[in-house]
Amino acid sequence: MNWLVGTYSKRNSEGIYIIHFDEEKEEFNLINSFPEISPGNPSFLINGLNNKIFSVGESVNGSPGVIFSYFLSDNKLIKVDEAETNGLNPCHLAINDQNDFLVAVNYSSGDFSTFSVDNDGRLGFIEKKSHKGSSINKDRQNEPHAHSINFFNNNNFFVCDLGIDKIIRYTTDSKSKKIIESNFYKTNPGSGPRHFIIDKENKAAYSINELDSTINFFNISTDMDLISKQVISTIPKDYNFETTTADIHLSKDKNYLYGSNRGHDSISKFLVNNDGQLSFDKHFSTLGQTPRNFAISDSGNYCLVANENTDDIYSFRIDDKGDLISTGDKISIPSPVCLLEIIK
Repeated sequence: MNWLVGTYSKRNSEGIYIIHFDEEKEEFNLINSFPEISPGNPSFLINGLNNKIFSVGESVNGSPGVIFSYFLSDNKLIKVDEAETNGLNPCHLAINDQNDFLVAVNYSSGDFSTFSVDNDGRLGFIEKKSHKGSSINKDRQNEPHAHSINFFNNNNFFVCDLGIDKIIRYTTDSKSKKIIESNFYKTNPGSGPRHFIIDKENKAAYSINELDSTINFFNISTDMDLISKQVISTIPKDYNFETTTADIHLSKDKNYLYGSNRGHDSISKFLVNNDGQLSFDKHFSTLGQTPRNFAISDSGNYCLVANENTDDIYSFRIDDKGDLISTGDKISIPSPVCLLEIIK
């Protein structure tokens, strides 16, 4: 399958790349890159319907953050539109199932903007919402830092804010898409919720918390409120060096959950019990430094890991016990920070 790679604009990065990973041969190949139509720091990308692709462009030298929309055809990105995110350093975005409503979160300014999306992928600004507050980590939490957005359904979404230790649910009007309601869950002080995944079938959710290297397990109530059931560490008890978490994913069969550790430079594997709670199983080295992002293939058979500071992406086979087995193959990409399989 083909994958898009988002990068930071340094060490001669050419912006967004397309690579191929052959699951039969377990080999990578570089297909293309798009320096002329990539935004600065295209650090997160998502798929839309009908070959649409959306990318953030984090702020460069104080410039506004942006979103770019593309049409993907024959392994080429064709730029459709761009819009400012009305904030600094957008780091995450998501689109609803109807593909007509997109949200982008701005890390540095602690806010998010919402957009309509038409059938061609053109963007229309709707509104901006700013968070308020702080928390106990004086180096990282003096102000809000919105870090990710995940839709529960077409009119409800969750935003993790690392700076204020909150996961906030927003509800929008089905016609205007304006926000009409919000509610929040407060994570442990100093935890810094970063990324979030939702298991809709089992009404469960998990947040990976950057600053204290933990994962929260939640049940989701009938009112879509979060009910905390467990907090579990992603690192060994005797590990005393600096480390932060980054990304989180469930295996395709939902029997295993994985989280990335930057500093410890590992993927943590957990067993998912029948009630959704986690049991730590083991760590796997990412074979490089600073695994900001990783992804499970649509087949469920492979895990790709992007090591930001060693400029490489490694592939791992997922065996029948959910363990990550290195294939021995890697591809070199400058500052890779996002992996997105192209699903047609």
